[in-house]
Parts: sequence; structure tokens; C-alpha cells
Amino acid sequence: MKRFLKQMIPLALRVKIKWAKAAWEDIIGGPLPPRVPPRRHTFIGGGDFVAVGDGFIAQLKDFGLTPDMAVLDVGCGQGRMARPLVSYLSAKGRYAGFDIVKSGIEWCQTHYGDVSNFSFRHANIINARYNRGGDVAAKDYVFPYDDNSFDLVFLTSVFTHMFQEDVANYLSEIQRVLKPGGRSVITWFIMREAEAPDLDFAHPYDAVTWTTLKSNPEAALAFDKDFVLRLYENSGLSSPQIHEGHWARKGGRSYQDMIVADKG
Repeated sequence: MKRFLKQMIPLALRVKIKWAKAAWEDIIGGPLPPRVPPRRHTFIGGGDFVAVGDGFIAQLKDFGLTPDMAVLDVGCGQGRMARPLVSYLSAKGRYAGFDIVKSGIEWCQTHYGDVSNFSFRHANIINARYNRGGDVAAKDYVFPYDDNSFDLVFLTSVFTHMFQEDVANYLSEIQRVLKPGGRSVITWFIMREAEAPDLDFAHPYDAVTWTTLKSNPEAALAFDKDFVLRLYENSGLSSPQIHEGHWARKGGRSYQDMIVADKG
């Protein structure tokens, strides 16, 4: 039924309905916790802002996150992952995040101004869904950080909105800014046989990419598994481990697929 409604209701109308629902929840929900944006102004993916952030950080801990690490959040949005890290990272730790949505970065800069080891930057990258007025393509973007700067780089629901050339460049940049032995944790949609999938990647975009929406491919993109593994090999991120998500079938540790890989 959910998929049927998405197909029948135009995207612009779905956005208005979602905003109205969020605005009503803001009215009846009472005060929000610190560093949590109003629901009607939240532009990142669905789910409870606090629960999703807490859950992902718990997984990062399972993958080796410690309080003294320097971490980079690529596509940080409005701080869904930054919020739980405020109380977790020590004074020796450091958080940096960047995003293509300027309003999200401005919100974070305001609400994290009291946290000296946290920083946020706007990346004016072109994206048909989130930043049509950008001035640089994702395939050409250079992360604004020095080589060997971070112990951990993570991306949540970023590559699910990017094309293959963009993803290849980002993986190269991730490898560059990671310290030797550093780790990357990235969520994807990896194309595979599915049992009652929550998303239907019915439209081929190119030989290795599929989308759910032909009129706006960046809405959601899935990639061929072998292609993704080749990207990791070419970028110098070694021994990628794929943890399947439950978007395609029951089970899995998260909604999207997750790949963990290290810099040799």
C-alpha cells in the first residue's frame, strides 16, 4: 500500500503532506530535546531523530569508535549523528561534519556553538534533490580537510543519492583524509534479489545503477555489488565487509546495507 501511494501521489504533494504531518506533531509533541530540530524543518530521512542517531552511533561503537577519535560525518544534515557524539567524544576527540544543505549547516553551527571540538561546513555541491544551485559537481569535490586527518569517516544515506562517478570520487577522498589504519562506515543500497522489498529499484539508470524514481533518480539509488567492491579496491579501502540491511529482506542490523572498510 505504501509503495502504491508513492506511485499515485505526485512528489510535490507528498512533500506537503509530510510537512503538514510534521507540523502537527510539533504542535502536540511538546518541547524537543536539546539539539533536535523541529520535525517540520527536518529534511533528512524518516524515523525518530533521536532513536536513529543513537542507534547508528551504537553501531559505530561496535565497529571500533572510541571517545578519543577524530571523526568525519559526510552528509551530516542537521546533526542527527552529531547529537549523541557530544556526550560520547572526550576532549581528546574531535568531530567534523559537512553537508550540501546550507540551512542544515547553519542550524548546526548555531546549536553546537558551545562545543569547541565540533565543527560544521557547508559544501556547495550540485544535487537535483537537495541543492540545485550548487557550484561544484560531487565528482570533482575535494573534502576541505588535510590528508590523514581522521580515525573514522562515516556516511549515512549519502551514496544512496549519488551517481557512480560521484561515489568513486568520495571514496577516494575518504581514503585520503583517513589516517593509516582508519576505518570507513558507509550505508548503501546494494542491488540483490529481494523478498517483499520496502523500495522498488525498478528503473535502470546505467549499467550498474538503479533508481526508484525515473523522473528524479537521485531520490534513491542502488548499485551493483561487484561494481561497489571494485570501487573499494580502486580507492585503497581494503577488506570491505558488507552487512545487509532489512530494506530488501527480513533481518540485518540496519535499514540500509552497510559496508565497513579500512585504510591500509
